[in-house]
Amino acid sequence: MNRTKYWSKQVKKLTKEFESKGVTTCEIRLPGCWINNTLGFAHKHKRRWYYDKPELLGDFNQVLLACTSCHQKIENNKNLTELLFKKLR
Repeated sequence: MNRTKYWSKQVKKLTKEFESKGVTTCEIRLPGCWINNTLGFAHKHKRRWYYDKPELLGDFNQVLLACTSCHQKIENNKNLTELLFKKLR
């Protein structure tokens, strides 16, 4: 299965899992947070880290639900990402 199709399946799985846990808005909530607008999954590691471990792409403990604004703020800030994952997972 190609990566795009695989990720699409993982998104559906994660969406159901987050909804079942009541997580439907941005978990990060940094200043300027959009709360429930343009939500997506922010991964604990860069995508290339998952190439040899694709099953972890859809692991609840590997992602946070984030608005675009918060996702961009943690994207290249490893320390902040680690802090948020310790706090939220």
